[in-house]
Amino acid sequence: MDITQMNYLINIVECGCNLSLAAKKIHISQSALSQFVTNFENDEEVLLFNRRNGRLDGLTESGERIFRYAQDIVTKADEMQEVILRESSKQKGTIRIGLPSLILRVYFSNFFPTFQIEHPDISLEVTEAGSQDLRALLLNNDIDYAIVIEPTNLDFKTYEQHVIQVDEMAAFMDINHPLAKKNELEWSDLNGYQLATFSKTFTTYQLISEKIHKAAENAHIVYTSDSWDYLIESTHGNEVVTILPRPVDQYTDKNKFKVIPFRDYVPFNFTLVRAHNRKYGAMETEVYERILSYFYEPVN
Repeated sequence: MDITQMNYLINIVECGCNLSLAAKKIHISQSALSQFVTNFENDEEVLLFNRRNGRLDGLTESGERIFRYAQDIVTKADEMQEVILRESSKQKGTIRIGLPSLILRVYFSNFFPTFQIEHPDISLEVTEAGSQDLRALLLNNDIDYAIVIEPTNLDFKTYEQHVIQVDEMAAFMDINHPLAKKNELEWSDLNGYQLATFSKTFTTYQLISEKIHKAAENAHIVYTSDSWDYLIESTHGNEVVTILPRPVDQYTDKNKFKVIPFRDYVPFNFTLVRAHNRKYGAMETEVYERILSYFYEPVN
């Protein structure tokens, strides 16, 4: 039984032994699927399925054992294929970097194009995601480097980590908002107002929620989004306050919106991370060191 046939067996079982349904799922004819079962059982002299009224009716005891092996082998084959693709990408000079969309737009919009022009032999594969998802990708070795918001929640013994940008979260609101006359906000100033911010997959959501819970119990996060420009625009003409990284201010219309810092602000610091226990090639090292030299700001 080859990998293709193992997939046939797995799909038949997952579809409740309904050959018609399984055939549609894997885009082959029902007769071809039926022929696979018949040929295998005849050639190997082992019954995979029980029958009732001429229809398949669950796996036999032998079929159960073979099915479990098929599942394990197909899973391993898929994992091996992922490894092959990753290793192929490395040898071709592909470096996989993950970072949040906002950081890509605000901080890396010039860096990546310039780097690619200067290093045409290196291919950068950029993945956009929230910091929580990026941590998972890094742990699974699905990306080589990650740029994540602090706290990284990653072990310093396992991952090399460098803070490359230090900033803070601020309040964005309509220019006519009652709080717009202030030069600085306390979290308690948000009491009574509806709030918006990044979704729960972003590290900052938890940090902001903690501040609100402690100092502004009558303020509530009423909606979230992964899109910072949507969150800003959603405050126009109402009293919603959206909490976003301060650098987004450079993209706002100063005639429509006001941006006010917090006295006791939530930090918006991001960190370049990679695994300690990997051997990095010359191309990977070049990308890493270039990012560090371009952004790195020592923190006292």
